[in-house]
Amino acid sequence: MIAAPCRLPFPLSTFWYGAALDQNAISYIFRLMRLIQRFCDTRGEEQSKCFSKDGHFHSSSTAMGRRGHEPLPSDETAQAPPTSQLQEPDRGQWTGKFDFLMSMIAYAVGLGNVWRFPYLCFKNGGGSFLVVYAIFFALAAVPIFIMEVTIGQYLQRGAMEMWRMCPIFKGVGIGNVVIAFMCIAYFCVIVSWAIFYMISSFATVFPWETCDNYWNDHTCVTGKESSAALAKHTRNLSSMGLMTQTSVEQFWENRVLQQTSSIEEFGGIQWELLAIMFLSWLIVYFALWKGITQARKFVYFCALFPYFLLIVLLIRGLTLEGAGKGIYFYLAPNITRLADTTVWKDAGTQVFYSYGVGFGALIALGSHNKFNHNCFRDAFIMCFINGATSILAGFVVFSILGYMSVVAHKDIADIVKPGVGLAFLAYPEVASNLPAKQVWSCLFFLMITILGLDSQVCMMEGLFTALEDAFPFILRKHKKVSLAVTCMIFFIIGIPMVTNAGAYWLQLLDNYGASGYALLFVVFFEVIGLSWGFGAERIRAALKEMVGINLSYAWVIIWKFAAPATSAILFFFCLIYYHPLKYPTGEDYPVWANVFGFFLSSCSMIVIPGYALFYLLFQNKHLTFRELLDTLLLTTRQTPLLLPIQTNRPSNMGN
Repeated sequence: MIAAPCRLPFPLSTFWYGAALDQNAISYIFRLMRLIQRFCDTRGEEQSKCFSKDGHFHSSSTAMGRRGHEPLPSDETAQAPPTSQLQEPDRGQWTGKFDFLMSMIAYAVGLGNVWRFPYLCFKNGGGSFLVVYAIFFALAAVPIFIMEVTIGQYLQRGAMEMWRMCPIFKGVGIGNVVIAFMCIAYFCVIVSWAIFYMISSFATVFPWETCDNYWNDHTCVTGKESSAALAKHTRNLSSMGLMTQTSVEQFWENRVLQQTSSIEEFGGIQWELLAIMFLSWLIVYFALWKGITQARKFVYFCALFPYFLLIVLLIRGLTLEGAGKGIYFYLAPNITRLADTTVWKDAGTQVFYSYGVGFGALIALGSHNKFNHNCFRDAFIMCFINGATSILAGFVVFSILGYMSVVAHKDIADIVKPGVGLAFLAYPEVASNLPAKQVWSCLFFLMITILGLDSQVCMMEGLFTALEDAFPFILRKHKKVSLAVTCMIFFIIGIPMVTNAGAYWLQLLDNYGASGYALLFVVFFEVIGLSWGFGAERIRAALKEMVGINLSYAWVIIWKFAAPATSAILFFFCLIYYHPLKYPTGEDYPVWANVFGFFLSSCSMIVIPGYALFYLLFQNKHLTFRELLDTLLLTTRQTPLLLPIQTNRPSNMGN
């Protein structure tokens, strides 16, 4: 049986913008019928949907699972404009059974799992940190992760356009885009560092092993010389440490970064990093130019190959002398640290950072699913894979650091360095002491490169999908050109971060613009908008309609109360325990740099109340207060194309 075509006695604008019904709009029916039919099947599920004259959603259960509609009579179709002029260009769907899962792995499993999680776990009491991490995992990471994926699949829209179902929160979508923009701007710079080290690893003698290079000065000591001094208990060791730098540190600062002494001294451009960054952006472009749904081989490779490398490195690390010592330091519980608020702050922010919520990428990836794809299963699996990857990376890193502590006669606490230092300072020194060092160094930095590139590609997809949905006839229709222009813009933005002061600017952008309280602020309002504006009950019902899963009502409670409360508490923790950025020497960044950092944070935060105010004062200025309140509370009834679920929907509308 073929489904009957939808008949709507009012114009398309009534669907999209929630305008009042136009009683004289019958004449629009035949002219817009083909476009309406296109929207009637927009969810990806082959089913027929109609709206009655009262504006309520109806569907025929006999039409479920069937594609297409009856052809229009010839006298009606004769007046219809060509379909190509009315339909949006195809946004693409995942074709393989595991494409979506692999894309989430490629996105969410990234650099933060490899260097940030192990360091924070060690810094905050090992096993105690894991306990706190597990709490935030259950209260925030899993619920918000599943919420973003579900809403993306259900509405088939990116981070900005999905808020047409509740327009007052559209600023959240803009905030998602701003945060993604800032993160994308510097990610390829980190990738360029990793590629630089990977290329340097092919040398017979690593360039960071010796002090006879042109970038070394009289303060340089090799790792072996430093270890020998420690072993002999050299007098005035503390003063020696202040007056010297290891060859690894000088390679990082004087060769790779060619770093100035402060953010105020730009210096020149590091041309090698600029060329590598350009190459990185070419890879990102060619991975996306036909759409991420067509880049299956790239997605699968980037999702799976890092696990092969991690397992190889883990096997090698566990066979090294001192591996047990390193793992003990990694996991040894310190129960007293549970009372330390810093532990809770670090664990909470790491959860949000490592799971990639709030960037809009998960919404975009979910929007490419077919309507009845089991996104709940994939998202749930992905949440545990992400956590397990972080723990696995910790075993890899600390088994190797345990070996280094034995060789260098140092405590592990003196070897571990925060942030990028763990990857670009500690590991090169470790690699210098491994048998077949070129192989292990190349594998490690290849893994860092792949983890950075796959996260970059998926974040770029999230950003570009949001922009495409806003301007489909321009960006999606001319995807290759618009994507090339976008990549070139980001490449130009990244140029200051490959100058001699680039690392300082990258840290500023990362600390203020793409993480911390800016991300938590946006996530808080995203959860509020989805769980209260859209409705947590509707999300639960959406999963039942798409997948047939009848979730416990406990999920509604978590979405409406636990997840937003967790986000709010962490946001205030970040404000209360704020510390200005510091140079590696321990000195504070200049005041103007921290002020500029707050400006970067405000870019993603201010758009949320700003757009809400704009919507209230200008978009609906013709409405009375009561009508405006009704518009805000019942917005979803006025945008049925983006909200198939209605409270008065018949009970036979599918499972």
